[in-house]
Amino acid sequence: MKVSKYFKLPEELKRRFEYLLDCFHLSATDILTPMIQRWVEENEKQIRLDSFVKAENGTTINIIQPETVHIAVFQKAELVVAREELQRLLGILERTEDSQFKHETKVQLAQALKKFEPIYHQTRDPELEALIRQVEETL
Repeated sequence: MKVSKYFKLPEELKRRFEYLLDCFHLSATDILTPMIQRWVEENEKQIRLDSFVKAENGTTINIIQPETVHIAVFQKAELVVAREELQRLLGILERTEDSQFKHETKVQLAQALKKFEPIYHQTRDPELEALIRQVEETL
């Protein structure tokens, strides 16, 4: 059974997302379903402490926790975005014959490389490293 879920995105992100969906002839469901599935699988095993902590009279004790999020989830998301973006741009560069478009794509690759450098230094991901080497050879 399929169910609709609505959520808010920043306008610029929404515009870019919809543009890419059109370019790749995909639906939002094609992209979001696997991402949400992966996130649920990674996080559903984490048990909330407040489900176990009860006061002597049987009421639940409210545990105030700091506003922190598991950093690894964000690093994984950044890695996925970095890999996908570099692969996409390298693929475009391979397929295009137009010299002006090639130049624009190389500029985008350079900007992406600069943007994703901190992610690589944080994670030392071998797959991202291989893509960075490909980009360096291309530029």
